Amino acid sequence: MDIKYQNQLNQIPHKYPWLTSLYALILQFKPKNIIEYGTEYGGTAMVMALALKQLHDEENHKGKIHTYDTFEVQSKGEIGSVPQLERAKQNLSQPFIKDFIEVDRGDFWEFCKQKDKDFDLLYFDIDNDGEKVLEMYNGCKDNIEKGSIVLFEGGSTVRDNVSWMLDLNKIKMTDIQDKVNYKLLTPNQKYSFSIIYNPKIYDLEI
Repeated sequence: MDIKYQNQLNQIPHKYPWLTSLYALILQFKPKNIIEYGTEYGGTAMVMALALKQLHDEENHKGKIHTYDTFEVQSKGEIGSVPQLERAKQNLSQPFIKDFIEVDRGDFWEFCKQKDKDFDLLYFDIDNDGEKVLEMYNGCKDNIEKGSIVLFEGGSTVRDNVSWMLDLNKIKMTDIQDKVNYKLLTPNQKYSFSIIYNPKIYDLEI
């Protein structure tokens, strides 16, 4: 399926070079219930919302993104910005995409502890490191086995060796790769992107 809203995608201010791949994966998997942790200012949520809008336009697909961040406070292990909830809501309230997104405060660590989680696709970007990827996997293993998809920022050797990961002695994502069986979707670069899925359900060429 061709990307219908490439022009709008190109206008989203973001540092990641793989946003087109994120959009394409939403088109491929057609998730109805997307959960995101690490809204920040809404860039990746906008990308996924554009893809959901295309699916709705072309197939009447009904999908929704529930995106969460701790916003004005930092959660465990975060080292980056402390975005404002109202600014994120404003960014995500554009008429073109607002029907596909709900944004609120939420903590990734609490989510991982929840029982009976329900999602088709999870995307998280919370200053990721190996500890966070492993925590997610342990909390979402049943969902993954049943067919839920997990996407996350990071996963490359270059990303594992950025200065803050080394300075804070963070667990590298590549050190736990075999435990969670993630696949790197990008070249070995700083701004990388990975996926976890059940290969018994999805036959992906990665």
